[in-house]
Amino acid sequence: MNATQLVLWTGLLTTILGAASLTQETKEKPKKKSGSAISRFYDGQSEELRQTVEGAWTLFDYTDPSDLALDDVASGFATFHDGFLTLVLSLETAESTLLGPREFLIVDTALYRYRFDERANLQLASVMGYTNETEDGKMSRYPVGRAIEYIARIDGETLELREPDGVVFSFRKITAGEFPEGAIRKLDRSRSGTEQWPVDEGR
Repeated sequence: MNATQLVLWTGLLTTILGAASLTQETKEKPKKKSGSAISRFYDGQSEELRQTVEGAWTLFDYTDPSDLALDDVASGFATFHDGFLTLVLSLETAESTLLGPREFLIVDTALYRYRFDERANLQLASVMGYTNETEDGKMSRYPVGRAIEYIARIDGETLELREPDGVVFSFRKITAGEFPEGAIRKLDRSRSGTEQWPVDEGR
């Protein structure tokens, strides 16, 4: 083997050993997670929200910074399950008229598909729904695919949904209870043909 061949073989061997070393380092070196630290934080937060929000929630507080009336009474119920949200909201309120205060009930009820986006905001797309929050106060059908977004926050057993204009809905998580005894008695009387009396037997 002459000097030229020796140099060529030495170079080839060095290249092969270097490539093998690089391959081994690549296998042993842990892979970095893709995305920024901020995006990874929101991904983790979104997943936690998806798991925690499943179940039934009842409205216990409602805040509207643009509404100065102090006697508005809000109630509502939300159920999250398998990517669907059933949301029922009602607001007993009043407005001043020439004939004095006029009471009325605002009702919103809808079924939505839901998801938490990359910033952990709750996004809704309506499947079906109805509301009387219209110019004439008559019940109207929600358009399919109507999109809504809330800033969502869960603290223990409390779910807070905040609209961009500052309206806040606060829900408390509830668990399934016993079927009401009063309802059982009413159903039994109905099946037996016994006359129904307007007696409050509890819930």
